[in-house]
Amino acid sequence: MRFPLISLKGVKITTIKKVKLKKIADILNGVPDVRQPGKANTTGEITYNFIQPNHLGIFNDIQCISEIKRHTSVDDSYFVRKNDILLKRLNPDIATLIIEDMSNTVFSSNLFVIRVLKDYYPAYIACLLENQGMTWINSNIVGSVAAIKSISAKALAALDIPSVDYDKQKAIGQMWLLYKKRKKLLENMIEEDQRLMAAVINSITASAEEEK
Repeated sequence: MRFPLISLKGVKITTIKKVKLKKIADILNGVPDVRQPGKANTTGEITYNFIQPNHLGIFNDIQCISEIKRHTSVDDSYFVRKNDILLKRLNPDIATLIIEDMSNTVFSSNLFVIRVLKDYYPAYIACLLENQGMTWINSNIVGSVAAIKSISAKALAALDIPSVDYDKQKAIGQMWLLYKKRKKLLENMIEEDQRLMAAVINSITASAEEEK
């Protein structure tokens, strides 16, 4: 049986343009060591809210925040802002998008902040980093034999990002955020079902022991 030949003459084949992450976002290291120069403070210690890698949840959430005290003030660029993307420097596995303003909050040197420039939707970049970029990142990771793996800002900056229309970026980014919410709801439902089953079994077991 012969299949008809399909001519591609006149068919427009579009290729998705790619752009390096460094071209569309600022990539920032965390709060520098206290010995590095900063704005002098004459009133004593300054307390900041502080985000560390173990504070990041898997549902695009921040589970808790600690505090850090410094004798020099932190530059404005180190304050976490809405739409910042947090990525672990060691063993990166998730991307966390800041969806609400956070006052007086800085981030650890074991985190990168990816601050997306205009024309790119932050949730879209976070989605790509978590779902596609992690494979690329892990292939460019330092110390792959060791238990602890580390990604550099240079390797992160070289990541290729598909440059699609802003409306498509927004649709994909919002889909990723909804996926995170649904995943969290499903896990909560499973935990509640497990508690319910445990309560029922305990009740039956207790009743059976009373009848002995």
